[in-house]
Amino acid sequence: MKYTTTITSKGTITIAAPLRKALGFKPGQKVSLTLDNNRQVVIGGGTTITDFEKLRDEITKKIPSHKKGLTGQALKEATAKAWVADYRE
Repeated sequence: MKYTTTITSKGTITIAAPLRKALGFKPGQKVSLTLDNNRQVVIGGGTTITDFEKLRDEITKKIPSHKKGLTGQALKEATAKAWVADYRE
């Protein structure tokens, strides 16, 4: 597939619908543009929330538990205790 697009005065381009469909791009999705050694632009999908969560989980597994901060539940409990303490004062 080969399509021609125009760069607007603001520097934006439109990716043709057949290309978006073939690449699985959705409205609002981030995409990466890379310039290769032959001065060709390579378009790739951006990081999805699922990809980010997988990466986050991989990184989190490598952090020793004694170095981790409060968990979501512990943070909620600490916040609740702080609110109660402030209220009593």
